[in-house]
Amino acid sequence: MLFKHNTSFAILSLTALLAVAVAAAAWRRRAASSASRPFILSLLSIAFYATVAALEAAAIALPDKIFWSKLEYVGSGCVVTFFLIFAIHFTHKRQWLTLKNTVLLWLLPSLNVVLVATNEQHRLVWSGFLPYSQGTNQIVYQHGPGFYWVMSCVYLYTLTGSLLLVKAMQQSARLQQQQSWLALAGALVPLLGGSAYMLNLTPAGLNLTPMSFLLTGIIYFVTLFRFRLFDLVPVARDTLIESMSDGVLVLDLHNRLIDINPAAQQLTGIRVTCLGQPLRQLFSSWQVIAQLCEASETVQCELLLKVSADCYVELHVIPLRDRCKGLTGRLLVLRNVTQRQQADLELRQANERLQAQLHEIKALQTQLREQAIRDALTGLFNRRYFEETLPRELARAAREAYPVAVILMDIDFFKQVNDTYGHQGGDCVLQAFGSLLRDHSQQGDIACRYGGEEFVLTLPAITLKDVYQRAEQIRRSFQAMRVQFGSATICTTLSLGVGLFPEHGDTSQSLMQVVDQALYIAKAAGRNCVRCVETVV
Repeated sequence: MLFKHNTSFAILSLTALLAVAVAAAAWRRRAASSASRPFILSLLSIAFYATVAALEAAAIALPDKIFWSKLEYVGSGCVVTFFLIFAIHFTHKRQWLTLKNTVLLWLLPSLNVVLVATNEQHRLVWSGFLPYSQGTNQIVYQHGPGFYWVMSCVYLYTLTGSLLLVKAMQQSARLQQQQSWLALAGALVPLLGGSAYMLNLTPAGLNLTPMSFLLTGIIYFVTLFRFRLFDLVPVARDTLIESMSDGVLVLDLHNRLIDINPAAQQLTGIRVTCLGQPLRQLFSSWQVIAQLCEASETVQCELLLKVSADCYVELHVIPLRDRCKGLTGRLLVLRNVTQRQQADLELRQANERLQAQLHEIKALQTQLREQAIRDALTGLFNRRYFEETLPRELARAAREAYPVAVILMDIDFFKQVNDTYGHQGGDCVLQAFGSLLRDHSQQGDIACRYGGEEFVLTLPAITLKDVYQRAEQIRRSFQAMRVQFGSATICTTLSLGVGLFPEHGDTSQSLMQVVDQALYIAKAAGRNCVRCVETVV
């Protein structure tokens, strides 16, 4: 192929380079918005379109020019399609781009490329070619009905995307309005150039459409770096505020209501018709809110609102300030926490019930423990407790080097008491002796019912002489006791055996054997007496 450089080639080459540069800048911001990817592809399509247009402008031979012109239609079809997809993303209507709709969107540009590629068979796009003037490589394309059909499709796609951007400008915040205007301007410039070409308002053979993309690239460059497209992604108010589950109220500097979302209306009962009214008038029954709005710093609290039903809300009062830190108003955010409050209340109640059950269980455990270690009739510890406790007491005594005495007691002739007065009379005697044994027990002593009419008393840190005296006191006290049973008076005596750890036994088993032998000797000696280990030997 032979080429001849000219002004059109230079302008179009510059357009392609600028489009690639802007696409590279947009690529760095691709993660900020889904609209960035079709925007980048649209810019790359512009670069491709401008490149093949530059080659068409520089080509000398007619077949070469026709070849590059056909590729221009590939570029223009991609440009308008990606522009429409960009507009759909930018205006938050991505739900439109289903697989079926996307295929249909690419169908028209694809058919148009086929139409251009087969022009030699039908001559619907170009009916002929004329030289522009002597000494130049420019030609004039004579257009057929196919050309106007292709251009109609280009206008359809571009105008559809433009209408989406216009609608977004009417419903968006200021930042998005500026970005939408510039995106729209970048799309309209090539349309104006193409319209001028179609209406023969340009010099014969001069197609301004690809050249006008230079201005489009400059506009998009400004949109990226001045208005931070894809860095500061605008969010539509109806997405950010209207659909929020939290209530939002905006107050001016004088605490007058200037905006409210549906969630706040439902929580407070305030309607849009109340805009402009002072907060104290609106919240007359909730003066605490009005007081909180007097603060100059952010405030957070929970309070009860009574509208149609009791409602607990978490309130955030946030001061709004301008660039100079001057107060311009306040933002109130109300979050319904009724369910959380109810859940907390139910949790506290459940915890209280659980604590009550735990106390009851502990009390029952204590009661069961007492029942397990206490004799029900006398209230003294039982044999099980004695057998569990004595080894521990002896082990502690061995570590700390002090003696432990054991007194084993048996009520004399208890069988005769049962035979004479019955088991109820015998029970009265056992209870009376149990009470006496508690009275003669000191701190640290362990008094137990050993079984039947036998009792045992453990005395730590005591000498053999002292334990013998304690045993004599118990014997004499019981001998003097008179147990009243109905109209009868029961009296009997007590036999006692005494042993000392570790002198008479270094284990609980050996000690109890010695004490039991001493008790046996006391009974053999005529009962109603005390015998210690010395009397055994």
